[in-house]
Amino acid sequence: MNFAEKLKTLRKQYKFSQEQLAEKLNVSRQAITKWETDGGLPDIDNLMAIAALFSLSMDDLLSDEKLAKAQQGFAYESVTEHDIRSLTHFDIHAPAAFEITVTSTPNEKLRVCLASSVMQTLEKDYKVQIDEHRRRLDVDIRRMGNASDTAGKEALHINISLPASLCEEVELAAATQSLRLIDADFSFELDGKAGKVFLAGRNGKIALNCNTDMDIYAEQLPAALEINQINAVSALHIPKDAMFTTKTKGKSNKIIFPNRVEHQSDGDAENLIELAGMNAELTVTVQ
Repeated sequence: MNFAEKLKTLRKQYKFSQEQLAEKLNVSRQAITKWETDGGLPDIDNLMAIAALFSLSMDDLLSDEKLAKAQQGFAYESVTEHDIRSLTHFDIHAPAAFEITVTSTPNEKLRVCLASSVMQTLEKDYKVQIDEHRRRLDVDIRRMGNASDTAGKEALHINISLPASLCEEVELAAATQSLRLIDADFSFELDGKAGKVFLAGRNGKIALNCNTDMDIYAEQLPAALEINQINAVSALHIPKDAMFTTKTKGKSNKIIFPNRVEHQSDGDAENLIELAGMNAELTVTVQ
């Protein structure tokens, strides 16, 4: 059992919700979600607090190797910021990455942080080019020099923070093993590839145009989740109390409800799960 699985198991054994555990540790609910979905490890102070809360030793929580990783964090970072003055549509192109996180903040800035524990020359290997148009911002994260997609897939983390009050819509073209949307309360569209998608906090309408199999984990359902695939088999994991309505478009697409969750499909519910494309299959399960 890895740390993520162990933390989730302990929380349920003690009958804590994610919100209750976050309050006891003095962290955000999004942090708990990230740790429980294997998106990273807490820092050493939070590890000690978790161990104390559940009356465990540090060794019971993780191995020495993982502890060293938690203490280290990302060794290399490159940050680009840009002031946003009005309601904006963001068009973002990103290179191959291990993980991409998109979140909203109260600041009136776009912030792009490239991070890695092994890629030492991030500032030379990648350039963030920003072109501003009327109510539209093109953000192009480019590979430069000797940077390779292979290295990016293994070790590049891209964290994109957007101003909550000034973000109208986001289009992201990217290929990543893991995509995280945290409190992205705006329209979001992915064109590309994502092996795993994590939806934490309150999110707006989300469209995922991806022709590879996906595992989608939703802490809560967005207003609308549109999945557009061809010849792909994906899974959507939802909260047990989620209410939704479903829709299929295109040819030979089907949504499957194992574990008796079909009773949660409610034609009057506000949240929509839509599967479009061709020869695609989506399994909806309770997490």
